[in-house]
Amino acid sequence: MAESESAEDERERIANERDRVADDRDDIADQREAATDARDTKLDDKEKRLANRELALDERARALREAVPDVVRRQQEAIDRSRDVLLRAEQRLVRAEASLQRSRAALQRDDAEIQREVAASSEREPGEHDKPTEVTGASEG
Repeated sequence: MAESESAEDERERIANERDRVADDRDDIADQREAATDARDTKLDDKEKRLANRELALDERARALREAVPDVVRRQQEAIDRSRDVLLRAEQRLVRAEASLQRSRAALQRDDAEIQREVAASSEREPGEHDKPTEVTGASEG
């Protein structure tokens, strides 16, 4: 009987050891599940943050796409205004150049007239310009 008790004790010891190993395995599975749940929660949070960031970036990109035509339009308007200013300035320049040419022509005419008068006065005899001019009967009337 001692043998059967010893075999029975051995079976019971093995069964208890088997239960302990199974419990340990269940504990490890529970720990793994808890770690997976925690990791999944972290990953879910990270995924939500990334999704929100993606939406914000999409909104910024859309706003920039909408702003580009407005910027281009404003730049084109500024270019058009600059062209108008340039055109008016060119017209003023043409008018100023024409005025300058007219002034130069008038100066040349005046210089020519002065030269003629100088030449005419130098052709007279030295004493003639000192004499008073004669008064004729037609002038006295």
